[in-house]
Amino acid sequence: MPIIAKKMAAVLNTICLCFKSPEGIGTPSLSGLFQPHLNLQEELHRKERRSYYDTFEWRCFEHQTAVVVKNRTISLLDLQSGVESAPLSLKTSPSHFLPSILPPGTIRNRLESLAGLRALMKRCTIESDMVAFRILDRIEKTTGFLFAETLFLIKGTRKERISGLITLKPLKGFHDDIFIISRALEEHFGTENRLDVKSVFRLLMDSAGLRVNDYNPKINLSLRPGNPVRISAAELLLFTHGIMKCNEPGILGNIDTEFLHDYRVALRRTRSLLSQIKGIFPPEIILSYRQAFSDIGKKCNTLRDCDVYMLKQTAYFDTLPPLLAVHLSPFFGELEATRKVELKRFSDFLRSKTYRTMLDEWQLLLKDVLSAPGTERESDPGQEESISVAVKTIGKAWKKVIRHGRAIPAEASDSELHALRIDCKKLRYLLEFFSSLFPEKTIGPIVRHLKELQENLGAFVDLAVQQHALYRYIDSMKTKPANPELAAALGGLIVMLHRQQEKERKAFNQTFRRFDNDETETLVTELLNR
Repeated sequence: MPIIAKKMAAVLNTICLCFKSPEGIGTPSLSGLFQPHLNLQEELHRKERRSYYDTFEWRCFEHQTAVVVKNRTISLLDLQSGVESAPLSLKTSPSHFLPSILPPGTIRNRLESLAGLRALMKRCTIESDMVAFRILDRIEKTTGFLFAETLFLIKGTRKERISGLITLKPLKGFHDDIFIISRALEEHFGTENRLDVKSVFRLLMDSAGLRVNDYNPKINLSLRPGNPVRISAAELLLFTHGIMKCNEPGILGNIDTEFLHDYRVALRRTRSLLSQIKGIFPPEIILSYRQAFSDIGKKCNTLRDCDVYMLKQTAYFDTLPPLLAVHLSPFFGELEATRKVELKRFSDFLRSKTYRTMLDEWQLLLKDVLSAPGTERESDPGQEESISVAVKTIGKAWKKVIRHGRAIPAEASDSELHALRIDCKKLRYLLEFFSSLFPEKTIGPIVRHLKELQENLGAFVDLAVQQHALYRYIDSMKTKPANPELAAALGGLIVMLHRQQEKERKAFNQTFRRFDNDETETLVTELLNR
C-alpha cells in the first residue's frame, strides 16, 4: 500500500480513462489484455466506501469538482482530469456541513469559494469492491495503474449493485502507452462503454435517483406570447410553488440559510404576480391567497432577520475596535437562542395540516387553470395575450420607477428610497416573469442596469433596518441587568452602520442617473415597441 500511495502521488496532469464493465472485478481476461506490450501485476484488493457531497444547486459540479469523503478524509476530485487533491482528515462523515468547520487550508478555501453560503450535502454513498493493478512495460517498469471495481449504492443497511468500472491512470511521462492501453480497452469493452470522469459521476448520481443540476431558483420558463395571460401566470405560479416546496426540507433540516432565502423569494414573487397581473382568478380568490401568502411571510420574518444578523457576525466584529467588538458576544448568543425558537415555530407551521392543505389546494387550482383556462369572453382580462399584458405592465412599472426616482432630491430621505426600492422590485419581478417573451439582447441589459440600482437601494434600506433593530435592542436592555459594555459596543456598531448608510445615500443620485440614461431608455423603448 505505501508503494501504491507514492506512485499515485506522481499521477499529475493526466486523463483518466474509464469503461463500464459488466463483470467488474471479476473480469477474467484483464491480466492478458495488453500483452505482449504491457502486463498487469495485481497490487491489492480492498473495499472502500465513498460519500459524495455537493450543494443544493450542485455548485461544485458546475465548477468541475466532486467532493469525496472516504475513511473520514475529504478530498476534491477534478472531474476533467480525475486528479484528487491531498486528503484532509475529518472527525466524522456528516450528512451536511459548512466549509467553515474545516481546518484552514487549501480545501477549505476552495470549498468556501465554491459553496458561498451553502452547505455541502451528502448526495450518495458508494461502496467499491476494488482490485488495483500495476501496469508494467517489457522491462518491468511501471507505466500506470488500472483499477477494476464493482460499485454498489448504499441505501441504509442495504446495497444495490450499480456497475463494474475499469479506470486507467497512466503515470506522468508514459503518455505514449495511452494509445495502446485505450485501444485494447475499447476493443474489449466497446467504445460505447467508454466514460470520462464527469460521466462516471453522473452515473453514480443517476443510480441514487439524483438528477445533477435539477434545481435553479431563477425563472427559466418559455412562455408563449399568444397564450392567454391566465395560462402564463398559472405556469409562473406553479414554478414558484415548486421552488417553495423543494426548499422546505432544507429549512426543516436546518441545513443552511439559503433554503429559507430562496423560499421567501418564491413567496414574494407569488405575491407580486398576484397583485400585478389581473384576471388570473376571481377577485375573492386573489384576495384570499394574497393574504395567505402574506401571512406565511410574516411567520418567517423574524427567523430570516436572525439569519441575516448571524451571517453578518464576522463583519460586525471586524467593523468595531477589538476592545468593543469582544462585548458583542452576548448579543449574538441571544440571537442564536431566538433563532432556534423561531426555526422550531416555523418548522411546526410547515409541517401543519393547515399549511399543507393550503399549498395542495393552491397547486390544484393552478393545474385546473392549465387544463381549463376559462371563458373566451373579450371582457375577460385573463384571456388577454401574454405579450400584450407584459408590455403594458412593464411599461407602467418602468414609468413609475423613473417618475419617483427623478422626484427624489439630492438629500434623499429614508422613506423615499425605501418606496423606490419597492417600485424597483415590482419592475424586476415583471421583467423576470416575462423575460422569455423578449429578446435577451434587449431585456438582459435592462435587468443588469436595474440590478445595480437595486443593490444601492437594498444596501441603504438594509443598513437602516439594522440600525432600527439595534436601537430597539438597546431599548429592551432597560429591563435587563446592566451591561454598559454591550450597550457601548452596539452604539459603536450603530455609528459605523450609519456612516455606511450615508455613503449609500450619497451614491444614490449618481447610481440612479446611470440607470435613467439614454441607453436604458432606448432599450426599454425597443422592448415595449417590438
